[in-house]
Amino acid sequence: DTQTCTAQGFILIFAFTYFVTAYAGLGALYYLIVKRGWTKQKMKSNKLRAAFLLPPVIAALLTSVPPLFYQMYNPTLFQCSLNQYPNDCENNPQVACTRGENALIAQQVSLMYALVCNFIVIIFMALLVFSVYSQEKKSDKYLSKGQEKHRDNTTSTAWQGVRYAGALTIPYLPLYVFLGYTLKHRAMGNTQSVFWLYLNAILTPLLGFNNACVYFYPRYKAHRKSNEDKSKFRCVSDTLGIGLPWKSSWTSRANSDSNLTEPLVDDSGDGGRSGHVI
Repeated sequence: DTQTCTAQGFILIFAFTYFVTAYAGLGALYYLIVKRGWTKQKMKSNKLRAAFLLPPVIAALLTSVPPLFYQMYNPTLFQCSLNQYPNDCENNPQVACTRGENALIAQQVSLMYALVCNFIVIIFMALLVFSVYSQEKKSDKYLSKGQEKHRDNTTSTAWQGVRYAGALTIPYLPLYVFLGYTLKHRAMGNTQSVFWLYLNAILTPLLGFNNACVYFYPRYKAHRKSNEDKSKFRCVSDTLGIGLPWKSSWTSRANSDSNLTEPLVDDSGDGGRSGHVI
């Protein structure tokens, strides 16, 4: 019904705006930690926490509350969001809008805000890479003649920045295409609109997966480097903190099988009586 649809649309826009704002703020925070050398003690400051925690809430309220008063939350293809009712009535002079007149303008403003936040993320990631590069470059003067210059930190930071920015950009790319088309042509055809909205529905759930990769990949890489004897799968499992309940049963099965087969290699020094199978 109308009330349920309105509630769903409000939550959707609130969460959407909150997320992109917080993501941009976190990108800025990454840069400031490296550039200013902020410590954990500095991060515990209430003023600093408020500076990063309040803007997403304020921005989310500013974009999600006003549409409530103009009946702008209405059904779309998959969910209730900023839309006119009946659908596409603003672009069809023969159909009068009964709810959400000018909702498409609010929709475009919301998407443009997300795009701006996306650009902010990219900018701060570029500044972060440049900051790390500058620090490494300063250390070059301490190198001996003929000693090779290293940019390992710059390279790893650059890739991490690409992952961080891409984690936001890729899932929302269909929305940005949709925004650009509607700004230029006012409306998108039904077939085109359905395609991009379906693609957005497929890619949006990747936000969580992408951010998990951003968070865990550096930890996996460090763990893999210090445990080269372990398999990649085992390192991933260790990084994620996933137990391997099948390990003990697999080991016991291997041991039982070893009693039934002749050892391929015996390094026990007891003539194969230990039953080790390699």
